[in-house]
Amino acid sequence: MTLDDFAVLIQKDLVRMATKDDIKAIREDAKEDIRVLRNEMRIGFKNLNDDVKMITDTMVSKADLANTLAGELAKAPYARQIADLQTRVNVLESKLGVKPTRRAA
Repeated sequence: MTLDDFAVLIQKDLVRMATKDDIKAIREDAKEDIRVLRNEMRIGFKNLNDDVKMITDTMVSKADLANTLAGELAKAPYARQIADLQTRVNVLESKLGVKPTRRAA
């Protein structure tokens, strides 16, 4: 083995060690980036869960909507007149022997 061969082997060994250290550094950087990304995803999913909870809490069910509409209609200025007319129709139907018709809820 000549001195030149020995120098080439030393250079190859240095390159191999440098490459090994570079790969190790890249892996550490990647681990840190993944750790940061996981934390950001965790925060994002928490925010998403909070948003979904807020939306479902504010959604109105059909029963709630029907009750709300009935309450608002009862407050309307003509609500008493409508109730009076409905009572009169019911009385007339009963006097005439007509079965009460179906009414919307």
